[in-house]
Amino acid sequence: MKKTTIFSLLAVMIVGMILSTSLVSAYRGDYSTQGPNYNEERHELMENAFDTLDYDEWYGLMTIDGRHPRVVDVVTEANFATFVQAHEAGVSGDYETAASLRSELGLNNGQGPKDGTGFGKNQGNGMGQGSGTGQGKGQGMGRR
Repeated sequence: MKKTTIFSLLAVMIVGMILSTSLVSAYRGDYSTQGPNYNEERHELMENAFDTLDYDEWYGLMTIDGRHPRVVDVVTEANFATFVQAHEAGVSGDYETAASLRSELGLNNGQGPKDGTGFGKNQGNGMGQGSGTGQGKGQGMGRR
């Protein structure tokens, strides 16, 4: 193959990877964007689970076909009502309340503190980037 063909294919692959990554991650916490598993029937079932506070129905929908998103590890039957409140706040446009409730649950969508409380807990090297306020010492990798 010619070098230009190889470079062209490589460029198309890289652009495709960037676009698919941004599309998949765009919906998390963004109530105006539909997720990759969205369909009208599933949406109606999900709304019913929220309306009736039916954790088991919601959990079943989230783990269908062997899926296991992080949210099912964080949202439990005990805190499902708070998760529903966050959902309702986001859908109604109260993004500040939704973000606050999601943060309370530990669903910061990768935007939370990198203080070792997320993925990679206790793997910090003490070289975190602080803001001059004493932050940054002993930080873990956080959820990225």
